[in-house]
Amino acid sequence: MEFQEDKKFQEDKKRSEETSRGSIAADRMAQDISSSVDKAKSNIAEAAESAKAEARRIANQQKDAGADKLGEVAGAVHGAARSLETGMPQMASYVHGAAARLEGAANTLRHRSVDDLVEGISNFARTQPVVFFAGAIITGFALTRFLKSSGDGWRQAGTRGQ
Repeated sequence: MEFQEDKKFQEDKKRSEETSRGSIAADRMAQDISSSVDKAKSNIAEAAESAKAEARRIANQQKDAGADKLGEVAGAVHGAARSLETGMPQMASYVHGAAARLEGAANTLRHRSVDDLVEGISNFARTQPVVFFAGAIITGFALTRFLKSSGDGWRQAGTRGQ
């Protein structure tokens, strides 16, 4: 009888050790999985930050290029106003005023961050949705006409630089 109890005790002890080893292995596996998930989250966060930084860099380049083009347009409008000064001084004054506003917009574009510009546009769109939408349509038409009329000049300038 003692032998059976001793044998049963040994079997129970062995089962307990196996269960304990299995539990430790399961804990290790859970920790490994958790660690892998944490690493994956970290890698994804780093990739997202890198993509945001790259998008911000490109947006800043485009913002600066847009400010330069707007400055060029303002210069052209001032030139048109100068040609009107002798024959129509009142009209020339209005055109100079429009050019000055374009220069102001170009300077604002140069000196404000992309985040500030986006926030300002968002606020304006929320407070004045009809004006914003109408302005977007008018701007789109104006840019299309401007790009179509100056497209040949840009293509020629681009091929000279190559």
